[in-house]
Amino acid sequence: MKLLLVQPSWNVSEIRSVETQKIAGAWPPPGLMYIAAVLREHGYDVRALDGFFYTEDELLDRILGLRPDFLGIYTITPFWHKVKRLVARVKAHLPGTFVAIGGHYPSAAREQCLKEAPLLDALVVNEGEYTTVELIKGLMEGSTDCGILGTIVRRGEEIVSNPLRPLIDPLDQLPIPAVDIFPWQNYRPSYGQVSRLPAFQVISSRGCGNNCLYCYKMYGRTIRMRSPRNVVDEIHYYVDTYGAREIKFWDESFTYDRDRVIGICKEILERGLKVAWWVSARADMVDEDLLRWMKRAGCWCINYGVESAVPKNLATIRKNLTIEQISHTVRMTHALGIKTYLTYIFGTPGETYEEGLKTIDFAVHMNSFYAEFFPITPWPGTDLWADPSLGTLVRDLSEMTMLQDKVAYVPHSMTREEIEELLELAYKRFYLRPRFIIRRILSVRSWYDLQTIFHGGLAMISMLAKKAARSGPRKKHLGPASTPRADREVTK
Repeated sequence: MKLLLVQPSWNVSEIRSVETQKIAGAWPPPGLMYIAAVLREHGYDVRALDGFFYTEDELLDRILGLRPDFLGIYTITPFWHKVKRLVARVKAHLPGTFVAIGGHYPSAAREQCLKEAPLLDALVVNEGEYTTVELIKGLMEGSTDCGILGTIVRRGEEIVSNPLRPLIDPLDQLPIPAVDIFPWQNYRPSYGQVSRLPAFQVISSRGCGNNCLYCYKMYGRTIRMRSPRNVVDEIHYYVDTYGAREIKFWDESFTYDRDRVIGICKEILERGLKVAWWVSARADMVDEDLLRWMKRAGCWCINYGVESAVPKNLATIRKNLTIEQISHTVRMTHALGIKTYLTYIFGTPGETYEEGLKTIDFAVHMNSFYAEFFPITPWPGTDLWADPSLGTLVRDLSEMTMLQDKVAYVPHSMTREEIEELLELAYKRFYLRPRFIIRRILSVRSWYDLQTIFHGGLAMISMLAKKAARSGPRKKHLGPASTPRADREVTK
């Protein structure tokens, strides 16, 4: 049986604004690499295609050339329209190919996907590794509608939803992702996300215990963690096999268990692995001793999600952090020689333009090594997506990209134009400071650092050029928000 895993055709212009395309890059899809590794472990031969390297027509030609018996497609929300088109085109040429989809959007939308894509055969909900194995086994045995956990399948005109599959636990049972299934050497991460190449991805835990208003939890709210030895075995493999020099951890809460993190650090040090790494963490889940261990073991940057400098807005999104906690942690991280990458959002329900300006002031004051600013984006399956009373939401899923020029959600307390202006102002005020520019130049240690500065400069020039090209200055909102007007409507 020929098995093929695919990510739909895409490019950075579809997930990044014109200004930030200069720094944007791509990683191979880790979910498909995990599924491929488990399929191999069960004796299946599998191939994969990443649409990042192909147009829609080119990807279709590749699929038709391989003539798979099983086609598994991974998708996120903004690419759903492409997946529907791809399924229809594949089925038109290969009606006997069994087509299944999975990923964050299908896991949230579920039966709706099979209604919108009438030729789609099945959907995998949440974690797909072992569900996909059972689906293929059933396909080989002539039955895919016999209660496979974690699937929604088409049975004639009927859509059958099976019970969810328990989340994978322990995670140590999973093999190392099949990195070789994609041309890993042809990917380049976004500038600023890594400090050296080659860089590889590691997911050392799954799940997030937080309850943010706008975030969908495909991996559940229970945090499951791999053991330190298992995590470092994967890192060691990348170093020995591919010459890895840096690791990007994609964990939602890497420091949730401080003893485990210290165990990972000790394991890296004991093995003498000279590898830099980057993590994301909550500001209330680190302490000075833990940060010292991380620094010793190679951690060079931590991403803290700040979101807003206004306590009211932090409470609205259910961040469960204070500005004081965030400020203290960022300063402590800097003092210990670890850089920070701070992220912020605009457009929280009830947020005003003036409160957005306070967040920009805070970002400048924190003086992180990098900062990124986003419009709030309520993904399908989240509380903010489900509650239309808090603002106006775009229903065109291709707009759900967190892009600077595609604001997907507008609270009643602001206008779309005000959110766009805050985003533009935030980037200019943060990155055009002489203090920041001088520090970045003095921090150059490699040719890759120079490339990062160069492409970041191009992004800022593009932003300034776009501003200059406008017909006139945007009128700022300076008073209380007015009642939402018809011209604020963004629903399509």
